[in-house]
Amino acid sequence: MAKPPIAIWGASGHALVVSDIVKLRGQYEIGGFIDDVNINRKGETFADKPIWTGGEVFSLLKQKGIEHVVLGFGHCSGRVDVADRLKRNGFRVLTVIHPDAVISSNVTIGEGTIVMAGVIIDPGCKIGRYAVINNSAIISHGSTIDDGVHICPGVSLGGNVHVEPCSWIGIGSCVTEDLCVGARSYVGAGSVVIRDIPSDSLAYGNPARVKGKITTSF
Repeated sequence: MAKPPIAIWGASGHALVVSDIVKLRGQYEIGGFIDDVNINRKGETFADKPIWTGGEVFSLLKQKGIEHVVLGFGHCSGRVDVADRLKRNGFRVLTVIHPDAVISSNVTIGEGTIVMAGVIIDPGCKIGRYAVINNSAIISHGSTIDDGVHICPGVSLGGNVHVEPCSWIGIGSCVTEDLCVGARSYVGAGSVVIRDIPSDSLAYGNPARVKGKITTSF
C-alpha cells in the first residue's frame, strides 16, 4: 500500500534532518520541500525532491493530494505563523519524533513539534506545539516547553523549568531547576542560566546575564 504523501516546509540543513526522521519512521512519503523565502529556487531539487515556492503552494499541495505538512525550519515565531496559515488552509501539521528519542510515557507533546535523535524527556514534562527539541537535548522532570520554542542541540534543562513561547535556548546551554525563560527570549550558545530570564531578552554567558532586549523575531 502506498504511503500518504507529505511536504516539508523548509529546504535547508534543518529540513534535511527532519526529512531523515520522516524516512526512519516510515509512515509517509516525502513529496517535496517548500521554500517560501528563496522563491528563485522554484524548479530546483533538494534531497532528490522538488522545491515548491510562491503563493500558489497551497493549491499545488492540494492538487498533489498532500494533506499533511512537517515544519522543517528553525525560526521560532515563523513556525507558529506558518502552522497557523497551514491550518487555515485545511492542512494538518505533523508531529515528528525520532525513534531514538527517550520520552517518558506521561509526557505530552503538541501538534507540529519535532523531537530529534538522542533527546531525553523526563516524566511530567509538557511540550507545546511547533517546538523543536534538537539533538541530545535533556528536558528534566516537570518542565514545560511552550509553543514555538527551539531547544538547541545539547541543551540541558533542570527540573521544573518553564520556557515560554517562541524562545531560543542556544546550543550546549544549561538552565538550572525551577527557572523561567520568558517569551521570545534568546539564550546564547554555551550559557549557564542560574536566574530567571525576562521576556524579550538577549542573555548569554556563564552565568548568563541579560545583555539587551530582543526587537525582532527569530
